[in-house]
Amino acid sequence: MANQLKFTPRPGRVLDGRKENMLILLRELRRSNNLTRSDLATRTGLAVPTVHRLLTALLQSGLVVESPSTLATGRIGRRSSLYYFNRSVLSVAGVDIGNETTRVTIATADGTIVGFRSLLTSQVAEDLPGKIGSTIASIMSSSLSDVGPLVGAGIGIAGTVDSLTGIVTRTSIHQSWVGVPMKMLLEKRLACPVVLEQDDHLSVLAEVSDRGTVPGANPVVEVDYGRGIGAGAMIDGVVIKGVHGRSGRIAHWPSDASPGVTIGDEITPDAMLAAFRAEGGSNLVVDGEGLCELARAEDPLAMKIVSRAGKSLAGVFLRLATMFDPEYMILGGGFAGSFDLFEQEIREALSVLTYPPEIRATSIGSNSVVIGGLLVADQFIEQSIANKVALL
Repeated sequence: MANQLKFTPRPGRVLDGRKENMLILLRELRRSNNLTRSDLATRTGLAVPTVHRLLTALLQSGLVVESPSTLATGRIGRRSSLYYFNRSVLSVAGVDIGNETTRVTIATADGTIVGFRSLLTSQVAEDLPGKIGSTIASIMSSSLSDVGPLVGAGIGIAGTVDSLTGIVTRTSIHQSWVGVPMKMLLEKRLACPVVLEQDDHLSVLAEVSDRGTVPGANPVVEVDYGRGIGAGAMIDGVVIKGVHGRSGRIAHWPSDASPGVTIGDEITPDAMLAAFRAEGGSNLVVDGEGLCELARAEDPLAMKIVSRAGKSLAGVFLRLATMFDPEYMILGGGFAGSFDLFEQEIREALSVLTYPPEIRATSIGSNSVVIGGLLVADQFIEQSIANKVALL
């Protein structure tokens, strides 16, 4: 993964003018990494003497650090200093609880990613809060960088989460999670606030960020196609979640081709492998990736199964494109690496529209949910910084 995220600043708590100006300086430093006093004055509109006084207080608090500039000033005298936001004062976690893999990432307060672990979900499913908590602690203790206390986490899960209670209401595979107050248990284990979202909602947020496939695009729909299938939609900077947080759970949509059959029944890897074997395919093919590789090698049966799935997937894209009229549509999830096998079917399906959206395979791969998690967790960094400034 690339080592830094650019966060969108959010307003902090209500403070007096001096402290609000401190927050303005801190946001500029978080955004730009290092600046001189004159840089800060230019960007914020504050007078240089005011910037100097505020930086003195922020240096004493430890929120800002200073180092001599390596840039020649062109004048006699000491070089101007560069000021940095002290990234090690706080940290956040981004977590992707997938059907097969759980990914855990830690980032410092300026968005620098300092640690990443990948776990088999089957090995942590029965104690998600405990395993995630111990993994976060392990990453933080073994990090080569200074890592401040964890102040929040953004977590995506392969299932539906009640937006009011934080209870998991539906999953495609791990049924033991259903009915569990997962948000409350995670907050108790991590000892910090948690945003718990359906994974599709975090992945589409990541795709339009500076790290994503289509930065700043609007509207955007992402289809996450892996062990299951779901979708996330973002319009005018807002992720569409629905009143119960269930927007995008499309696996139970009816099939276009087979009455009484759902999309999930047709195109999930288990369904594709079952059809492949029922028609005489080799038992040596054990997952969707292997089936796609066989189709690339022009195995007739594998090509038939993958083409059939491609037609169903194209129907999903067409329905979502008709519903949201997006600028871009993205294929994410485990099958994004097989975009070449599905692209033609999708483009042909979308060609019936007057203004078909642009389609892309994700450029951030399996990292989209953890990136989205870090982005939503930024609110906890902002609030913690505002709390620290309030005490100055």
